[in-house]
Amino acid sequence: MSEAIRIERHRTHVSDELIAMVRGALPKTGTFAEFESSVHQLMREIGRALIGAELRSIEASFEDEVVVDDQRYRRCSEGTVRYHSLCGAVAVRRALYRLVGVHNGPTIVPLELAAGLRARATPALALSVIQGYAIMTLRDYEDVMAAAHCEVPSRSTIERIAKGSGDAIDDDIEEMEPAIRADEPLLDGVCSISVGIDRASVPMAEPIPNAEAPEPRVRRRPVPITVEYRMAYVGTVSLHDTDGRVLATKRFGASANEGPERIVERIAAELKHQQSRYRVPISVIQDGAPELWRLMDDLAARHGIALADRVIDRYHVDEHLAIACELAAGSDVVATELYDRWRYQLDHWDTAIDRIIRHLDALVSHTQFGAAEGEPPPSFWLERGVVEIRGDVFKDVVKHLEYFRRYRQEIRYASRRRAGLPIGSGATEGACKSLVAVRFKRSGQRWFESGVVPCLSLRALHLSDRLRPAFDRYQTAYTARIAAA
Repeated sequence: MSEAIRIERHRTHVSDELIAMVRGALPKTGTFAEFESSVHQLMREIGRALIGAELRSIEASFEDEVVVDDQRYRRCSEGTVRYHSLCGAVAVRRALYRLVGVHNGPTIVPLELAAGLRARATPALALSVIQGYAIMTLRDYEDVMAAAHCEVPSRSTIERIAKGSGDAIDDDIEEMEPAIRADEPLLDGVCSISVGIDRASVPMAEPIPNAEAPEPRVRRRPVPITVEYRMAYVGTVSLHDTDGRVLATKRFGASANEGPERIVERIAAELKHQQSRYRVPISVIQDGAPELWRLMDDLAARHGIALADRVIDRYHVDEHLAIACELAAGSDVVATELYDRWRYQLDHWDTAIDRIIRHLDALVSHTQFGAAEGEPPPSFWLERGVVEIRGDVFKDVVKHLEYFRRYRQEIRYASRRRAGLPIGSGATEGACKSLVAVRFKRSGQRWFESGVVPCLSLRALHLSDRLRPAFDRYQTAYTARIAAA
């Protein structure tokens, strides 16, 4: 008999004995569903006992003096603390250690450093909580945990773990991202990179100015608040194939209070990394908000990033085009014909935007000057039965004309389409929905800054497939090797 077969038979024998022993602790009657529920309950009890025993064993291994990062700490006090796990809470008596030689110096808990216990949660629970916080409401997360037969901590405990861990990851993300990026595999077929920044509103709970404060020690009178919609910032860096399709997108978010500066720096670092990997051109594709274009121009100038092209998102251009046609045409039939005609031209000729501007400019000029002199309208408009535009319609047409004139160099799609380059900021627009709207604008929601910052950061990492590696590095950075003094 080979050694491998002998070991496998021994393992099977042990497993049979273990199953028989465990089965004896389970109920003998009832439905299979009740039996399964009892199995999970027993597994939680066993897991809780094992986790508690291991934590107490780790705690018992520490001497009265320990060394952490070349500094000596001495035991100064003890107390019992409840640590939370997926199997439930375990009570452990652990010691507090103070830095030697410093009066009232900083303290550490060696057990937490050795086991990686942050926010009094085990690593498995902490990862589960922050992922749940990034995806769904905490109420929904509690339901998911209960359905998975996990021990559900209190709402306040889950919230404390989520916000504490989320804040810590958000604080260190700039230091962790280079290593995370370096570990990601190369993608095949990357032919271009696009970048864009946009904004999305978030309902923020803010104190009402000069509102009467609640009386001291009255628990049921919260501070009066009002809900105001503030614009959060969303940034994306996308990799595209030869047809302009998105292969991968990395997302970045910042609250209105934080402002865009921090994510702009992270986007710049992302662009440098991706360009060094793929050696392909970078295009800025976003809507026409001047503030957002200034951010991208500053980014390129400060970090020396070469931007091959600047493009106004095709969807936003089509919106302006549709409204301009409707205002100028005077009838739905003419507006539809004009809109389809101009969209076709934009797809096939880079000079199409120049012709569109000339036609609209001719109609505006005729309304301003020619109509008063009795001159006939330009032949392009006369063929479509348009003589002149007046009043508010005239002002609105001028606004759209100025939009096209301001961004005429950024509205040249034909050559980009032929080259297989993207012409739409779908990745950025989609991120506004997936990153912000889906999580932060549910019915009845309103957010405080203390909640929106960690949740936005965690959700951006989750949607970028970087939450797990970020958590692993966050956990490793906290865990310390502790030696006897």
